[in-house]
Amino acid sequence: MSTSVMLKSLLIGAIMLLISGLAYSQDTIIRYKKPIVPDYLNFQYAGNVGAYVMGAGYVMNRKKNLEMVISYGLSLPHHAARRIHNISLKAVFLPVTFNLNKEWFLLLKTSLGLSRQFPEGSNTFTRLPKTFPDGYYAPNAYRGHLNLGAKIRKKLDERFFFKAIDFYAETTTNDQYVMYLINSHHVGINDIFSLSLGINLYLYNK
Repeated sequence: MSTSVMLKSLLIGAIMLLISGLAYSQDTIIRYKKPIVPDYLNFQYAGNVGAYVMGAGYVMNRKKNLEMVISYGLSLPHHAARRIHNISLKAVFLPVTFNLNKEWFLLLKTSLGLSRQFPEGSNTFTRLPKTFPDGYYAPNAYRGHLNLGAKIRKKLDERFFFKAIDFYAETTTNDQYVMYLINSHHVGINDIFSLSLGINLYLYNK
């Protein structure tokens, strides 16, 4: 098994443990009346899961420090060599919240994610083609992601359709970039991270 595949497996396991360990411990499950309806709508620019990203976010526990985001991302040919579609799943943990005043909050965030790429062309694969020897390449259709950042939350009046809005920024990397760092002397730690910006529009005030 290649190092890249091992990293993806570890990331998948970490995401599952994060979701199950935090959401199901000590009776912290939230019973939704409409489980499919998201708690918020997510819109993001960049972040290795597409130049333009939109998704649905779910608050997973009563402490409101664990969230899950399912999203779709699109990179157009002028952002990449070809059009790329991405489907991603991200587990977000909010370890610290600072109450700035009654309506403004600062939240630190970290997240682990897994994405599946669907680019135009045939250079992306989930299994190594038979034309390559074993171990020559690792499957590159899936990406494991690590994100670190912070967000500012503004609570809105109950009269508004949206109950709160988040503005966030995070630095992100993925398993492929980590492998570049490990295997190449020409790649530094600053080269494997990029910036993403986004907003969350909350439909419910839990």
